Amino acid sequence: MTNEELNMVLARGEGTRTEYKQARTKVPSDLYESVCAFLNKEGGIIILGADNYGNVTGIDPACMEQMKKDIVTALNNKDVIDPPVNYPIYPAEKDGEKLLCLKIPVSSQVHTCAGVIFDRENDSDFRILDDARKAEIYFRKRQNFTENTIYPHMTMDDLDESLFEKARKLLKIENSFHPWLEMDNMSVLRSAQLYRKDLSTGEDGLTLAAALIFGKDITISGILPAYKIEALVRRDNLDRWDDRLTIRTNLIDSYLQLMDFVKKHLDDRFYLDGDVRKDLRILIFREVIGNIIVHREYTNNFSTEFIIYRDRVEATNPNKVLFRGPLSLENFSPYAKNPNIRRFFSEFRWTDEIGSGVRNVNKYLKIYANGAVPSFIDDDHFKTIVPLLRYTLGTKASWLIELAGLKDKLGKENTDALSNISISSYLNEIDDLDTFLHEIVMLWEKEGVKMENIRLLINSNIQIEELKKELSIEQKGVKLMKKRGLNILKTLLFLLVPCTIDELATYMEFRSKNSYRDDYIKPLRDNDLVAMYNPEKITDPAQKYVITDKGKMFLGCIGI
Repeated sequence: MTNEELNMVLARGEGTRTEYKQARTKVPSDLYESVCAFLNKEGGIIILGADNYGNVTGIDPACMEQMKKDIVTALNNKDVIDPPVNYPIYPAEKDGEKLLCLKIPVSSQVHTCAGVIFDRENDSDFRILDDARKAEIYFRKRQNFTENTIYPHMTMDDLDESLFEKARKLLKIENSFHPWLEMDNMSVLRSAQLYRKDLSTGEDGLTLAAALIFGKDITISGILPAYKIEALVRRDNLDRWDDRLTIRTNLIDSYLQLMDFVKKHLDDRFYLDGDVRKDLRILIFREVIGNIIVHREYTNNFSTEFIIYRDRVEATNPNKVLFRGPLSLENFSPYAKNPNIRRFFSEFRWTDEIGSGVRNVNKYLKIYANGAVPSFIDDDHFKTIVPLLRYTLGTKASWLIELAGLKDKLGKENTDALSNISISSYLNEIDDLDTFLHEIVMLWEKEGVKMENIRLLINSNIQIEELKKELSIEQKGVKLMKKRGLNILKTLLFLLVPCTIDELATYMEFRSKNSYRDDYIKPLRDNDLVAMYNPEKITDPAQKYVITDKGKMFLGCIGI
């Protein structure tokens, strides 16, 4: 866990997906109730070594290793957590104090702690004792994880024997002592939770995930007749394709075929990680393709699309949406849509820790594509955009500054930061001033209407011809945007460099900093467009605010 992530979690406060526990010398007795509740609800992060308000109290360094061992032992003990789980424990440090962090993903199963089911509401763990509430949790699991759908009439004859051997060969490359290497096929299925029993109905059998991973093509098409992955190259023929691959097979071969498609059509670029030479193309698209396989909603009839353009790669996946809009590292809360499929592929190292895909693509793409930033947009179809070339505002930054009425009022540091903001290839191709201003404002409105309480007010009926009649860019801005919209734009431009609320209110010419904070800073923070610069010091009177990566993506219309 990075310092930035730790500070963010501690500043967030306890809630459905966050819990703090004091643990100076031993594991708190109620830790496993929280683990169970997180598994049954939405997952989350537990910080050991902090009080209920997120103040660091620390762990005795002499007790750290024993506490880690105790936690690992307990999580693997069905008398404590049933079914048992095994998740990494992350050491952390803040203000000279030691902490331990547990990242608990939501589970596809219902878990008990010491024989009792726990659920999570707000910042509390609740014992679930009545049958009606238990039934609700079982129903929720079935609704959330369609990979667990049991097909009682599916037998081992519907699976492909050769895929088990292929899986063992792939496993042996990563771990020659992996227990699956010595198991028979049914034992592998049970161990991977691909053969399960629904405790609410008593029904047991092979699951949808088993069919997807090991099923014959005829088995998969019988269960999911519309399922397919379309991989296309559209560099010259944008209306159709230059090359096409249609995949309707098991997930093991789907992953391998997509990786071969990437190797065929994208350049390899290497870098040295210490003394090790690594292929950036593989590091990036291993994560993208892994996420396509792991996080798709397979009962959706829409196909997955993986399209290689000249300047970018776009992957669009049918999705069970949890959050609508662009994801950023500041607000990203990873969630496994198909935890059993994810867990299976993690054994091959095709996927890693939940959330690693977003972070690793972001990390390696900056090297691969000269500082380019990927976009991840969560909606009914989850879209991943990986730029192969990076476009920035450059000299067009002066147009936005004048549009906001800030000519000669914005500092050089802000101007330089704005010039370096990534923009979409669509905006990059527009050289006409009036067309550019009209299009970028309309794109801001398109994204702004999805955000709560932003109310980015613009004059949506304005035509480009009307803009051309205005002499100055500032006059064009008044034509395009109403006062609130211009104030939001100004705020984002000022916050390209950290500012206090007093500085912002002065720059913006607001008499009341409190009304400015409530009307503008709060909704921008609520939508993760701006954030506290020092989140570990929430009450600091000198607290500053700064634009987030999501805010920069908004300005550059990335992913819109």
